[in-house]
Amino acid sequence: MLNSDDTADYIDQVVDRARKLIHARVWEGMKDVQLDSWMGCLRNYDAELLGAYLLDNLAFRSRDQFFSLLDTLFVDLSSSASKTPTIPLLDQLRLGKSASPNFGVRIAPVIGHLAPPTKSGPYILRLAQRRFRIHSDWLIWPHMLAHAGTVTDLYFLDDFCGTGEQFEDFVNGIRLNEFVSLHPHLQVTYLVTTIHPKGLDRIAKLFPYIKVKWAELLSDLNAPLSDSCLRRYQVKGFADMIHEQYRTVVSKAGLPQKGRLAEGYGELGLAYAFSHATPNNSLPVFWYETPSFTPLLDR
Repeated sequence: MLNSDDTADYIDQVVDRARKLIHARVWEGMKDVQLDSWMGCLRNYDAELLGAYLLDNLAFRSRDQFFSLLDTLFVDLSSSASKTPTIPLLDQLRLGKSASPNFGVRIAPVIGHLAPPTKSGPYILRLAQRRFRIHSDWLIWPHMLAHAGTVTDLYFLDDFCGTGEQFEDFVNGIRLNEFVSLHPHLQVTYLVTTIHPKGLDRIAKLFPYIKVKWAELLSDLNAPLSDSCLRRYQVKGFADMIHEQYRTVVSKAGLPQKGRLAEGYGELGLAYAFSHATPNNSLPVFWYETPSFTPLLDR
């Protein structure tokens, strides 16, 4: 069991490392004041050990790291119907319709017709367009597919897939199954920077015609309250302490105790975030704000 000195040392080391990651811009997008306020709230609930443990297991992707994930998705893209297979697809995507009038590749954000513009889909597509200098002729809104002309390769771009439920709703909402049945030679690919196995399995089961390409695949080790993650800390009673402190914080800070978000959406309980957004599959202790609790991350 951890004694008080060991506990204090662990907390100091983890918090100091987090601060260094912020200052070195490895965790660019997170600020000292957020870290201090969050740890201060946890200190008020005698849960500094929990805070250090959560920081120790947080996967935070800065803007530059996110760009690296995008690079992984786009670096070797290819078209099933390309008439110039020796020319990289990205190079072809930089030309407009005047240069390639029969080019059949389209890239669309994962966003429904009635979804609010605050959803990350269009933002991610804009980032990719600027980074890879993709011509706007090849970008399309998903609900406009019927007016896209001849499409041979359809790419949906997204930043995160947790349970896969939102992607399922998106596919059904744009009636993709019907579109594919009318275009049997169409190649559909879901480009997602980060995906959880639950989401991957769901898509494979429901939409076997969709190829999924990801840059980062999560696991139970990204869920800090899971047995898989906790058992790495081979200290007697450590897991019990973490669970007890977490229950205390949830109760006293007014975080969700029941419902879809209590353990992160889909009960994924992740410790994962981008600098531009935090998936609601992550534990609420990271991003949920109450009158008595300041979150570490922006939702």
